Amino acid sequence: MQWVDEIPLSRPKRNIARDFSDGVLTAEIVAHYFPKLVEMHNYPAANSYTQKMYNWNTLNLKLFKRLSFQLQKEELDALCTCQPQAVERTLKKLQMHMARYGARKSIGTGDTAAACDEAPPSACAAAAPLSARAPRVSTGGRAAPPSSMSRAEPQARLEQVGMHDQSLQALLGEKDENLRELRETVEILEVKIQKLEQLVRLKDSKIATLQAKLQQVDPR
Repeated sequence: MQWVDEIPLSRPKRNIARDFSDGVLTAEIVAHYFPKLVEMHNYPAANSYTQKMYNWNTLNLKLFKRLSFQLQKEELDALCTCQPQAVERTLKKLQMHMARYGARKSIGTGDTAAACDEAPPSACAAAAPLSARAPRVSTGGRAAPPSSMSRAEPQARLEQVGMHDQSLQALLGEKDENLRELRETVEILEVKIQKLEQLVRLKDSKIATLQAKLQQVDPR
């Protein structure tokens, strides 16, 4: 809760279970650290169980999957129905996976400082490369011996090859994320289409009922 209190949210926290039951504040927490991952218009404030579950399912498909975890249906139901400790367990899991995501992102891009600006503080320690944490030994301005330089050249070549491989892996990872995001968007659109079809069938049924009543009143 101390971690959550540090994040500016759109509404005050009075009852943690009720306030987080529609998933909106959870989406805002992720958006605070990784704004590019979250489209807040996908998560409207909700009071009904159906809309709350829709928000959490969208979080599960569109957001949590990218953070390498997903909630089970029982967990989603517990969140929507404000069961005790459901929100706390979810936030703890979310914090851990956000830290891991931030660490992976920093390693893939080679920009630890930028990733630490976005990720929760716990991600920065894990993401920092060993070279940044290891103490540097001063040579006092003297050039290194030739033997040391000859040993360093193959190591430098290996590092260049490794950096090239990392850039390729980062590019492939970005393409995979784009594909996953497109598939998730398609899944969400399919759910919306199903809801719209249900509404159309419901309206058609109401129209048919009204027409039947009109015919009873006026047989002509």
